[in-house]
Amino acid sequence: MKRSHKVVGIAALSVFGFVVVFILYWLLATKVFGHRYVVDLTLSRSFTIDMPFVPLRKILVQTNASSEIINAGEHSKLISIKTRNREAHLNNILAPRKSWEGSEVRDLTLEITDPYIGTRTAPFTQHVSVTPGSIHSVIQLGRTEGPLLGYTVTTHIGGDGKASKFETTLEMKIDTPAPWLTHWFARMRVRNTMRRTLRAQEAQIKAAVKKHDGQF
Repeated sequence: MKRSHKVVGIAALSVFGFVVVFILYWLLATKVFGHRYVVDLTLSRSFTIDMPFVPLRKILVQTNASSEIINAGEHSKLISIKTRNREAHLNNILAPRKSWEGSEVRDLTLEITDPYIGTRTAPFTQHVSVTPGSIHSVIQLGRTEGPLLGYTVTTHIGGDGKASKFETTLEMKIDTPAPWLTHWFARMRVRNTMRRTLRAQEAQIKAAVKKHDGQF
């Protein structure tokens, strides 16, 4: 019995000592390294939709599907949109259907929700280019908004036979209140938010395409 009590006492002291060391280490790390941490992550996601590119392109360009996609999920809401610098031209006048190109710039106001930044309204700029075989879109944060230091969504859509392929990359930069020892946790939370955003965008794209299927 005395031996077992001794073992338990040693184990308890070891645990106590570990806790004390951990707390002191955490305090030292906070003092030395600070309690702010900028999480800078990039995530990508790709998927296909069983629809040829031409009718898909018409849905995305000629309907309000793009606005519906921006509103994807619970993390973003489109407040306003203004189009400027719209251009179109032909690379080969003898083959107009195969060589036309179009582009435009959109000024967006979005409401963004994130565990670290709360809910904030921020300006974004979207650059869109369209060709007979592809759509390329870049949505970028116009200015720093509190802890939200950077936010860019790049989407490329192209044809793949009877299907269309989407490739999306999300870049996010957030200033988080994370001491040095919790950097991994801050990165995990931001990464999970980004994954949910990309999944929500995919779901909304598929829903928008299904909604307008058959119109073109």
